[in-house]
Amino acid sequence: MAKYPELNDVSPAALMRAAQNSVAGALAGDFPADPLIGLELSRAISCIGSVVKRHGRLIEMGIAGALIASDRFIVVPNAELPLTKGAAQLLDAKNSDENLSKIKLSVDSEADGIVTVDLVVVDPEAGWAGAYEIKRGNGVTEHGKRRPIVRKLKAARLVLASYVRQLGYGHVETVTSAVIDYCGASGFDPNFTLTRDQLDAHFGVPVVATVDAVTAAARSALEAELPALFGPVFDRMTLPNHEAAAVPTAAITIPAEEAPKHAAVLRTLAAPPTGPGKRSARDLQTRH
Repeated sequence: MAKYPELNDVSPAALMRAAQNSVAGALAGDFPADPLIGLELSRAISCIGSVVKRHGRLIEMGIAGALIASDRFIVVPNAELPLTKGAAQLLDAKNSDENLSKIKLSVDSEADGIVTVDLVVVDPEAGWAGAYEIKRGNGVTEHGKRRPIVRKLKAARLVLASYVRQLGYGHVETVTSAVIDYCGASGFDPNFTLTRDQLDAHFGVPVVATVDAVTAAARSALEAELPALFGPVFDRMTLPNHEAAAVPTAAITIPAEEAPKHAAVLRTLAAPPTGPGKRSARDLQTRH
């Protein structure tokens, strides 16, 4: 069974190590300082943002690990399937999903390229296979990115049975494909989406508990680093007044002769919103 290169096994301990290593990798990054918030706060925010981005990969690994550990499935991560010309033509012709579900194309057909999906999952005994793209789903995926993802999953579904057979995993009668939108906010069509609450029932084995355990391990590892990340920021904020004044800050110098002009601009920008006011009789006469 194919495994993730990050894991020597799929035990809970291995997944926990992967979560901790993900946080450590984020903290080891080299992040530029933002001139507005300074070096220490820039680093703290950037490290947390990097951990959040890596969480998507941890979700993927947790799902794969749970499926592999069940001893029911063969799991192929980062599966590369051909985008056959026949598949492209069928999709461009806007055939219904019901009609497409009855079609199985050969991977040996003439192809326009390759599509990569996050996971291909095979249940040999059930004669079933699925192709999945996994999204963390804590925010909306841009509309322009959703359409090609759905298209490639539909194209993968058309050749999936042939792909599984070519890999030597047996004959597959039933195929499916979907976006796994773990947190549920990616914005994909619900009919083409599996959320966190649907995963266990979909695969017929426990999946969510493993993913949540990986998430908890990553959160714990990150929280342990927060004092070191934010300590320098709070230290600067609590400096005595005479020391804080010694901290160099950028200065904006306005020539004396320009000061009245700049003051007028600032007053205009800071003024509260005003409406057009009441019309006078003269305004109405002028208008007509």
